[in-house]
Amino acid sequence: MGQKKPRMKKKIIIIAVVIVLILLVAMRMGMSAQKAALQQEAEMNRVSYTPVEAQTVEKKSISSNITLSGKIQADKEAQVMVKTPGKVTAVYAKVGDVVKKDQVLLSLDKSDIMASYNQARAGYELAEAAYKTNMDNYQKSVENLERAKQLYEAGAISKLELEQAEMAASENVRQTYEGQLAQAKAAFETAQKALDDMDIKSPIDGIVTAVDASEGAFAVNTMPVATVVDLSQVYVTVNISENEINNLKAGQEVEVSVPAASLQLKGRIDSLSLAANYQGQYSLKINLDNNDGLLKPGMFANVTLSTVTKDNVLAVPTDAVVYHGGRYVVYVVEDNRAVEKEVEIGLDNGQETEIISGLTEGEIIIVKGQDFVKDGSEIKVVTLDGQDIADHTSGDAAATAEEEQAGKKPDGVDLSGEGNQTGGGAE
Repeated sequence: MGQKKPRMKKKIIIIAVVIVLILLVAMRMGMSAQKAALQQEAEMNRVSYTPVEAQTVEKKSISSNITLSGKIQADKEAQVMVKTPGKVTAVYAKVGDVVKKDQVLLSLDKSDIMASYNQARAGYELAEAAYKTNMDNYQKSVENLERAKQLYEAGAISKLELEQAEMAASENVRQTYEGQLAQAKAAFETAQKALDDMDIKSPIDGIVTAVDASEGAFAVNTMPVATVVDLSQVYVTVNISENEINNLKAGQEVEVSVPAASLQLKGRIDSLSLAANYQGQYSLKINLDNNDGLLKPGMFANVTLSTVTKDNVLAVPTDAVVYHGGRYVVYVVEDNRAVEKEVEIGLDNGQETEIISGLTEGEIIIVKGQDFVKDGSEIKVVTLDGQDIADHTSGDAAATAEEEQAGKKPDGVDLSGEGNQTGGGAE
């Protein structure tokens, strides 16, 4: 009997421990179930929305652009030639020198030309002296003619003597004297020019880009001895198709980029060809200012041309227009929801698209995140017209304060910051 009591007591303790363990497990399971229920309830109460970026629809100008490539060329380039072959006696210019028009670049041997020049000069000086003497005599002959006429009328001289006086004072005599002087002067000026041509001059202002002559070498008149380029003005020539040529005009402004010079600049169309080349394309010449000399002949340039321009039309970012179901749609922000609207589109330049119908000026459309919403989706605008909503409201506090106090939201944009994000993110 005494042995049974300890056994019974031990059994009771084991049973109590088991019951306690069961109770602990049950309590833990109950708490887990309650926590799961609370989480489910919280999940059900959470607000689901998709963050988007939006933009106000407005009227603007839109252009259709094309980009073409061409090479830069100097507007003025002169190849310097000698007129009379000869030995080079001096070279005064080198590549890279800035020169002025008529500046001497090199000289040729003048010894042979100098002899001819001296002879012509002497002949001209003699002719001038003879002309002066002859004209003095001619003037006297004119005066003698007047006296001879009076003597003839008085019967003091014969008709033959009168005719001789008339011949000495005739216009032909004067013209002969003047012709002799002119002939001698022309010979002298020719010799002078030939002598001057021995000094080879630059025909334009510019930079020397080539010198193909050296002292002691023989220069011929069939090959250039130097090249001078005026780089203050350069141009680009590009080819364009027949479909676009009539959309362009002389004087039109264009955008030009030159990667090698890291330059973005504006130019103007100088001329358009009237006939197509053998490839069926038309050429354009675009003038560019190059006062700083950074543009060099031979550099590649990309020319962006506006072929079609429409002013004062509704235009939205091209990415905001979604094509599905055989139609073009955009999503308009209304009361924190995305409202799908079908639109008719016009000109599309790859960045902006003209809206012909379906939208009105001032409406707010989704420009990022539109691929994650559908008609009626709950949304939250995080950026409007390129500004974060916080910045937008603080920057325009005077316009929105009264609306916020009245419990209103401008343009259907949620400014409260309430709710948690569960939907897809904006692009």
